[in-house]
Amino acid sequence: MRFLRSSSCCSPLAAFFFFFLVAVIGSTSSNLQQATKYNAMFSFGDSVAETGNICVVSSSSGNSTELEVLTCTHPPYGTTYFGRPSCRWSDGRVVVDFIAQSLGLPLLPPSKSKGKDFRRGANMAITGATAMNFSFYQSLGIGDPVWNHGSLYMQIQWFTELIPSLCGTKQNCKEFLAKSLFLFGGFGGNDYNIQLLELGLTPEQTMKNTPIIVNATVNGIERLIALGAVHIVVPSILPTGCLPLFLALFVAGSSGESDFDQYGCLKSYNRLTEHHNSMLREQVQILQRKYKSTRIMYADYYSQVYKMVQQPQKFGFSNPFEACCGAGGGKYNFDVAARCGMPGATTACRDPSARLSWDGVHPTEAANKMIADAWLNGPYCNPPILS
Repeated sequence: MRFLRSSSCCSPLAAFFFFFLVAVIGSTSSNLQQATKYNAMFSFGDSVAETGNICVVSSSSGNSTELEVLTCTHPPYGTTYFGRPSCRWSDGRVVVDFIAQSLGLPLLPPSKSKGKDFRRGANMAITGATAMNFSFYQSLGIGDPVWNHGSLYMQIQWFTELIPSLCGTKQNCKEFLAKSLFLFGGFGGNDYNIQLLELGLTPEQTMKNTPIIVNATVNGIERLIALGAVHIVVPSILPTGCLPLFLALFVAGSSGESDFDQYGCLKSYNRLTEHHNSMLREQVQILQRKYKSTRIMYADYYSQVYKMVQQPQKFGFSNPFEACCGAGGGKYNFDVAARCGMPGATTACRDPSARLSWDGVHPTEAANKMIADAWLNGPYCNPPILS
């Protein structure tokens, strides 16, 4: 920058601060305009985006046993922000919460709640959600109902049923939905979890189903567009090979050093995730070209979280593979029989903000905030939400 020089003007230093202030005000004003342009936000997904649907569904069905099994209803979940369990799989807020707050919107109520006003937004995400309908997994011999709470298809049905109460007439709804932000996913994580954990398939074997899993997500995006969505964020899935859950189980089943990359993640599991995300990114790019008047944003969960594993100190983290809340100690502090919230794992680490993993599967609030910021402003969302 060249400073103005004039006998009737301020000094170079004062000029610098003047232009700096103008730039900051201009930037803030621009971001504010972006943040207030959405009149509502609607979210879809699984436990990573859960804000209460699983608890509503379990309570309404009178399934007290399931509520007891859902450890997100037990302390120390919610300890950082809510001060109590909030049916979120974190010590505090999840990514969708931070995005809503940044856009000046309220925290999204779970869509299955009764008597709520959803005109500012709703969250269809639910624990155990899959891209594929449960009938697909039943055909493979899966009977565990935990995976049958709300597939991608079911969540779109829930949203479709909400629409009349949101905006009334067809024309009003067209305008309303065009000014709303949609977070769609990430879907697919649980589809692979079923195959890896329930069916005992290898990561390589599960890749044969990646095309149909991604295709289900693409079909879902197109259904939202048909309903009137214009601004859609499509997240990828987390690096499976870096999750303490899989690391602890894999090590317990014996493995060699060649199975791990230089940072300590499982190579074959991350290859699966990369395969899924690469295929999803390509399909999103195709949709971006097909629907030129629709803003489809690819949000890269994988690259950012993997970077946190590679350079944890850069993000203020230590022990990136150690669950803050868990049991068993060691490198991963994860025991499937004593998961966070269960007897033997009812206390968390001293400082959750210094950890990447909250419970061995889901990120801490601190990590969720960083992810949300990178989706809002870049560089891990293309294009960024606030661009």
